Amino acid sequence: MKRKLMAAFLAMILVLSLAACSSGGDEGGQADTTAAAAETTAAGTEETAAAETPAATEAGPVVETFSAEYEMVGTTSAGLPKNDTFIFEGETTDGIITSLNFDIIRNKGLEGEYSKKDLMGYQMNVSDAEVAATDNGFELVNLGMNGYETEFGQYMITATCPELTDDTVFADLTITNYTGEELTPDQRILIYQYLANEADIELTDETPVSELLAIHGLYKDGEFVEGTSRVSFAGFNGGRSYGEQIDAIVDYILNNNMTLEDVYEMFRTVNQQSTPIEDRDTIAGATIAFVGDFQRMVYLAMYGELFEGVTNSTTADGSTTIEVVTQGYGGEIETHVTFDDATRTITAISVRDSQESDGYGAVLTADGSDYLNTLIESQDDLDAVDTATGATTTATSLKKAVLFAKEYYDANN
Repeated sequence: MKRKLMAAFLAMILVLSLAACSSGGDEGGQADTTAAAAETTAAGTEETAAAETPAATEAGPVVETFSAEYEMVGTTSAGLPKNDTFIFEGETTDGIITSLNFDIIRNKGLEGEYSKKDLMGYQMNVSDAEVAATDNGFELVNLGMNGYETEFGQYMITATCPELTDDTVFADLTITNYTGEELTPDQRILIYQYLANEADIELTDETPVSELLAIHGLYKDGEFVEGTSRVSFAGFNGGRSYGEQIDAIVDYILNNNMTLEDVYEMFRTVNQQSTPIEDRDTIAGATIAFVGDFQRMVYLAMYGELFEGVTNSTTADGSTTIEVVTQGYGGEIETHVTFDDATRTITAISVRDSQESDGYGAVLTADGSDYLNTLIESQDDLDAVDTATGATTTATSLKKAVLFAKEYYDANN
């Protein structure tokens, strides 16, 4: 009996022990699973953080905007007052220009405002045509050409014919320059060949006028069309209308991944007034001169204001030379003004760097020019020095350089 009770007691302990082992194993398994899950969650969090942290802290492309508006006031080639507002605005990515709006507005905010990019606004390498109906048929009121040719310089030419028929040929036209002077046969062909090239026509005196008017859309389906039209053409050395040339410049800047500094240097060194138009070939389709306004426009976009003033001063052998930068017509003018330290008077003025127009501003900046000598002679009364006709901007810039130099010298010597 004792043995049976002892056996039963031992069996019960064994069952309880097994149950306890089984229960402890389940808790341990759950704990391990929870820990593993926690580790997995933590690992997942770390991976996410590791993936997000670089995105949050890694330096991405630097995108910046720029904007400049520069106004140039002057006179047209016809002597009329004008103001041109140069607009240069866009966006850079890591310094590279990635978007760009470049425009020039004539008479901004005034009556007659227009964009020089507008084909109807600015007459450069454009042809105007007008056909009018008459009692007997049609009249060619005008077949005009506006552009540049080395033989003429800038030209504005009109062609008329009172009785326009299918038999009218080029030789029948009366063609005159804006002065009223009739062109010679060779000159007629030379100028109007630019328009004819738009339709691959080899122009002769026997070319039907209808073929030229077809370029304008004023001759269709064998009939003349009453109306007016303006078209552009590839002029001397390939430049088209002003707007198309501006667009060519923009395309060149964007396609060549240029910075603002690159553009400034291009406008300072390429297509200068002193560069013959046949040598202006850096940008296909753009032969306009990059006058100083182009430089100033970009300088403003870079720095927010134009610089004028003293850049350096050196003293040697009893004299002091002060270097001054001012803004001329063709861009920056670097002028050296030399003082005799004993008498404190200006003894020499020279222009070291400028891009002023040949025959105009360049005459003033030339070594030993009459204008520079006048500035030396009138150094005590610069207001009495008249500006030079045809080179007002250059003259004013040189006079301003002398004033800067005098102020600096008096303050520092």
